[in-house]
Amino acid sequence: MTSRFAPGGAPAVLALLLATAPSAAQAQSAELADVTDKVFAAWNSTHTPGCAVGIAQGGKVLLTRGYGMADLAGARPILPGTILESGSVAKQFTAAAVMLLVSDGKLKLDDDARTVLPELPVYGRTITFRNLLTHTSGLREWSNLVAWQGWPRGTRVHTQSDVFELVTHQTALNYPVGDYYSYTNSGFLLLRTVVERVSGMPFAQFTTQRIFVPLGMTNTQWRDDFTRIVPGLAQAYSRQADGFHIDMPNDNVIAAGGLLTTVNDWLRWNDHLTKKTLGAGVVDSLTRRMTLTSGVEIAYALGLTVNSYRGLREISHSGSTAGYGTYLARYPEKNDLSIAVMCNVSGAGATGLTHAIVDAMVPGLPRAAAADTVPTNIAAVAKLAGVYRDTRTNTVTVLDTARGRLRRDGGTAFLALRSGGYQLGGSRVQFTTDASGKPVTLRVPTSDGDTVVHAFMAAERWTPSAAELAGIAGRYRNEEIGVTFTVSSAGARLTISPRVGVSDTLSASYRDAFGDGDETIWFVRDKQGRVTAMHFGSARAWDFVSTRVR
Repeated sequence: MTSRFAPGGAPAVLALLLATAPSAAQAQSAELADVTDKVFAAWNSTHTPGCAVGIAQGGKVLLTRGYGMADLAGARPILPGTILESGSVAKQFTAAAVMLLVSDGKLKLDDDARTVLPELPVYGRTITFRNLLTHTSGLREWSNLVAWQGWPRGTRVHTQSDVFELVTHQTALNYPVGDYYSYTNSGFLLLRTVVERVSGMPFAQFTTQRIFVPLGMTNTQWRDDFTRIVPGLAQAYSRQADGFHIDMPNDNVIAAGGLLTTVNDWLRWNDHLTKKTLGAGVVDSLTRRMTLTSGVEIAYALGLTVNSYRGLREISHSGSTAGYGTYLARYPEKNDLSIAVMCNVSGAGATGLTHAIVDAMVPGLPRAAAADTVPTNIAAVAKLAGVYRDTRTNTVTVLDTARGRLRRDGGTAFLALRSGGYQLGGSRVQFTTDASGKPVTLRVPTSDGDTVVHAFMAAERWTPSAAELAGIAGRYRNEEIGVTFTVSSAGARLTISPRVGVSDTLSASYRDAFGDGDETIWFVRDKQGRVTAMHFGSARAWDFVSTRVR
């Protein structure tokens, strides 16, 4: 079926009528309003935060609308002109700033980043500006580093200078430069300094003069001082057991995020990308996907993801900062359909809201074929249950059959396929086993054509004795973040503390390893069995080592 909003076919006459028949334009706007009213129904309230949405096509704004409240205490509603924070959608603007310097002849994307950032250690392979822009540098995520110092984001004010020093003090990377894609805000934090040093002006000033003002983005600015009063800014919230609480960013770290803007300005930005107002060399580079050293081409380009949604080419990015959640997408094949969604409440799901609008506007898009499944043989999959370790990030996944199916971390179920193997979400996964049928690995393909291998570690969670935990207790030093961790045991409990007043109780996963989901902590021993080091592993910081000092 052809959408009434798509080019081609009789319904597409609406695009022409927009310029010639106000009544037709009004009718289309009303139809779109019906669509967005349904999509944002959960947030169409005077008692909740909500979202702003903007839709454009063919260079014409079709709808801008607000749902919910920008300020619950002040009873101020979200309007199309309400300012919200971008989250990581900001990365494409930082990438554009870098590309403008390339266009000026002041930078080359594939040059060594140390030509501008001599503070970066020599890591073996060269980190280029392109690596910083595409999350292929291997740099550890700065928010993990400050959390391990005992100061997670939101607990104190982090600044560009102190986080820059922390990132450039790391002596190791997650992986050899260019081998993998690992999302990290650290690269874009460094790019802020690159823009400032090469342009000779503050980052906010450069982007305002070269991007925001020329493109007419009059309501866009950076949160380079989070205490500054910004008229029209929506408060951000998170839902807790007793209701909504204010959840605002309180640091001055920008470029990876921290853009204050409106859906109108985002639609204007997307239109200028289509028109290549900043120059074809700049704009085309933003959508050129990165290739890893293995030859695998990933979906990430320069601050943008170039992928597809239900077979439709999608150029997009999502964002999340404190309570803000956002998504900005354009669909060139549908007469440059552009959708901007900005929400001021965590968990609103801006990506899903955007895609729900696409589904309504472009009906008939193909859906993935349903997997040809058969009933799961619980006895057969029971032997696959156990604790698995991601061989890259070192994070732990637990498979169990407690609810009558093999499930990952208690949630997503494995579906048995008629042809053999299993379906996990949208991926066909593969177990390897030894001659006895004991699992060895779980292999999970990625959307980029890569495969992540999870190694089987144990059939059940480790239950350490008090003596085993006492052998782990001690003090562990990491010079890269300047912290000495205190690991303590009390009976069957193990706690870790990076500083006085901050501690975390660890849950055992496999022998000498603790935690699951987002982060794993594991300990290594020497030949005599004495624990000598403590390691952290997470999705954005794969192996962070602290040496035992006592």
